[in-house]
Amino acid sequence: MLSEAFFAAMVLPALDVDDVARAADINGQAPELSVLLHQRFGCSIDFVSVNRKGQLVPADAQQLRDWLAMLDRSGVDRDAIRVVDSGAAGSSYDVILALNSFGVRHKIQNFKPVLDQSLHPLSRVVIEIRKGSGSYPFLKSYGSCNTLVQPGADSNGLAVLSVEPQEEPQPSGEWSKVARQLAGKEGFFDELEEHSFLFMPRGDTLVVTFDNLDIAMTKRDDRRPWGFSFIEAQGWSMLGVMANGWTWFRHAEVAAKFEALRDSGFFAQFKRVVFYGASMGGYAAAAFAAAAPGSTVFAISPQSTLDKTLVPWEMRYKKVWGRDFSGSFGDAALASQGAGDVHIMYDPYVAPDAAHAARFTGPNVTLWRCPLLGHRLGSSLQQMGVLQEIARGAISGGLTPHQFHQLLRKRHSFPRFQRELANLALDRGHPRLAKQVCSYILRQRDDRFFRRMRDRL
Repeated sequence: MLSEAFFAAMVLPALDVDDVARAADINGQAPELSVLLHQRFGCSIDFVSVNRKGQLVPADAQQLRDWLAMLDRSGVDRDAIRVVDSGAAGSSYDVILALNSFGVRHKIQNFKPVLDQSLHPLSRVVIEIRKGSGSYPFLKSYGSCNTLVQPGADSNGLAVLSVEPQEEPQPSGEWSKVARQLAGKEGFFDELEEHSFLFMPRGDTLVVTFDNLDIAMTKRDDRRPWGFSFIEAQGWSMLGVMANGWTWFRHAEVAAKFEALRDSGFFAQFKRVVFYGASMGGYAAAAFAAAAPGSTVFAISPQSTLDKTLVPWEMRYKKVWGRDFSGSFGDAALASQGAGDVHIMYDPYVAPDAAHAARFTGPNVTLWRCPLLGHRLGSSLQQMGVLQEIARGAISGGLTPHQFHQLLRKRHSFPRFQRELANLALDRGHPRLAKQVCSYILRQRDDRFFRRMRDRL
């Protein structure tokens, strides 16, 4: 069995997640990593007891006692712990820990009932792998693996599985009817093979938005383009570009549609044109702005490209590495050079996001740093109540550094930012500073996460 000594330095960064609400430890084989996850994210931890066939069974009494004792000594609250066995209902988990288990002691194929019950589209699985176990082909059906330790003849390996959607959702027929109603007589709805374009005319400002990863997996009839309610409230015209899955909008049909809109003078009829999106949609916003020279780009945590010859350090989103990122809309860092203004919001502590942002080097680029808010910083800013004001400023052209930083100051009272600030202090070897952060927060409110961290320090 692998030692857990290297987990803090190796596994936690490899998870590449902004938050963890619930984690599972299969048969209690990773108590130290369970503790680290709880200390880092304040998450709940489930002891999931299964047999070699992946079926829930009563927990081994001694193993459970030892596991609970380890968590108790480390200050994990009992109300954050649950035992999932033959008498308990399962859950979906953000992180599953599978050490000395399936792929080592048990057949990897028997992990299937556990994974099918417990995974959601953004789950991570930390798994120990024995050479020759067939683990990699099996796990590939769920997503992509980042190998941290290669399995050898005399030692096991370790990998992190990032779950990715395996089947692209097909749009509902009812949604097509709804979309045409939204477009009205003056707009249009074009449904293509993997994508669709919904245009809703209103004012002389046009905002072109693109689905992010979450919305792209939505099949509901009440689905709306990304940013729909916000843009509607401003009275702006909207062109919503929607994807049936994680496509990064890399399909000839999308490029052809934007070229046709450009050549027909569609964009020229508007006083102001803005391309807006986050993550996958942020990439598309910067890339397809080339269809409307002089436009504004507002991209949140965008990728610049997923062409591995240009970004060999990008280890995420393996599902789309095989797509073609060539052509005039391929490299967003180059395609956006003809835009009037390019606003890139990113967290400098998310290494790949910072590396993508650094590729945008044109004189039209403004980089807006949002420290410790993670890749999904748009969601964080929305929860803070400042995203719409920032977006309005960027879209209208009036966003100033002073205004941005004043709005961003609200993160100081945002729990996620506070947790990440304390964790960053610890990561950089400043426990005294981390304790000061805890004491500052606890003077404002009682918070179990910071109370426990202060007590540990």
